[in-house]
Amino acid sequence: MFDSVGNTIFTIVLGVILVYLIIWSVKFISYRLAKKRKENSVTVREKQKSIRHRTIACSKDYWYNIREVEDCPEDEPVERLYHYFETEQECIKALILEMYDCGIVRTEEIEKIAYGEEQPEVKTTTSMFDPYAVDAEYDEFEYDFDEAVEELMLQDDEEVAASAEAADDAEIRAEIYDCWTGYVMQLYDRISVNCNEEMKLHIRNKIMMYGHKEAGILIHSPE
Repeated sequence: MFDSVGNTIFTIVLGVILVYLIIWSVKFISYRLAKKRKENSVTVREKQKSIRHRTIACSKDYWYNIREVEDCPEDEPVERLYHYFETEQECIKALILEMYDCGIVRTEEIEKIAYGEEQPEVKTTTSMFDPYAVDAEYDEFEYDFDEAVEELMLQDDEEVAASAEAADDAEIRAEIYDCWTGYVMQLYDRISVNCNEEMKLHIRNKIMMYGHKEAGILIHSPE
């Protein structure tokens, strides 16, 4: 009889323990699920925020260096490499500067075409045999790049080209312009512009037209 009572008590204890374990398991699973849902919710919100920022960024006009974006680490946002602009003029100025900063424009090539092996005449009181005369001329060079781009925006492309062809040194200008268009093509191999197609074409045409400037201007970086 004692064995029967003992077995009954033992069975009841096991039953209580089993019920406790079931209740504990349910509560633990519910806790883990709630925590997981919370973590997923935070992750989703962060992704939505990131997508929202990317959408806003991509709705703006910008340009970037293709190589820099390709080399950007995966854990860093590529948007930090975008150069945003509000007007065509702003983009044109930035891209012309990029041509000089990246060494695309070979000023010595333009200089050789324009002046041959000789340096341009120095219009100063310094003796023509002074070895520092040409350097002095370059040091005193003044050119308002911002104003030049503003004028470029107002000029008709065909009129600019016709004026260059009619100049006395048209052959030299044509050769320099041919070099310049090559530089522009190299630029567009390196950069990508994000805006509507009409604006892209206009920006590219104006950068091309900058190549009709005087050789004395093109051999100097706008900075």
